[in-house]
Amino acid sequence: MSAPTRLLVCDLDGTLVGNDAALAWLLDALTWDGAPMLAFATGRQHDSACALLERANVRAGAYLIAGVGSEIYERDGDAWRALPWPPASSTWDAERIRTSLADVPELHPQAVHSPHKISYVAHPRTLARVRDALEGSGITATLVHSHDELLDILPPGVDKGSAVRHLAERLGLRLDAVMTCGDTENDLAMLALPGPAVIVGNAHPRLRAAAVRMRNVYIARAEAAAGIREGLERFGWLTTLGWSALDGTPRSRRGTSSRSL
Repeated sequence: MSAPTRLLVCDLDGTLVGNDAALAWLLDALTWDGAPMLAFATGRQHDSACALLERANVRAGAYLIAGVGSEIYERDGDAWRALPWPPASSTWDAERIRTSLADVPELHPQAVHSPHKISYVAHPRTLARVRDALEGSGITATLVHSHDELLDILPPGVDKGSAVRHLAERLGLRLDAVMTCGDTENDLAMLALPGPAVIVGNAHPRLRAAAVRMRNVYIARAEAAAGIREGLERFGWLTTLGWSALDGTPRSRRGTSSRSL
């Protein structure tokens, strides 16, 4: 795998996946000369993310960030190889967290967990009680609430943002060479990184509201993959001639698809 000069990180549900025609166009464009490396960042666990990619006929992508940033995988042929992430934490104790939250009302455990992510169905009004219960037990953790009812509890400092930052460091990329794209609140941590960020047109209102004062964020009108394309064009990564170089110089699409921009 050659060293990339830029990285495009996309959430899956509602961002990369959700507009079949636009997705097909984008995947084709990512085969052209000068295209960024593609990575995924999803709240789904590894197996569920792979199943979604299979259903959407997505064969591209070099890295997969799963479990709201609690897992990172590198493509290895037709398989995905787990990378050592997240960093070891002496304060992470999943069983202790579950015990401390056992008596919190209106908090319902989800069946799917991973070693570094505990998930619940929780109304926003429950979050203060969750924080109080954890603090009362001396527990430090990252809380990510999204989709109005999904609560993920992760080791301190772990989320999609820290996972993307780690991946950029692994690839030797500056964060301004990393574009992130999302549609819900669990994408906020990666959208808040210093690089260009795109919120697709079908994004959750809470994410839109949170991003109002973020100068690096472009809120697209188009939905899903069409919104990603709109953002790529807005930030100058993609032009009528193809992918631009780091200095903004347009590249031609030598030896690649002739499908019209």
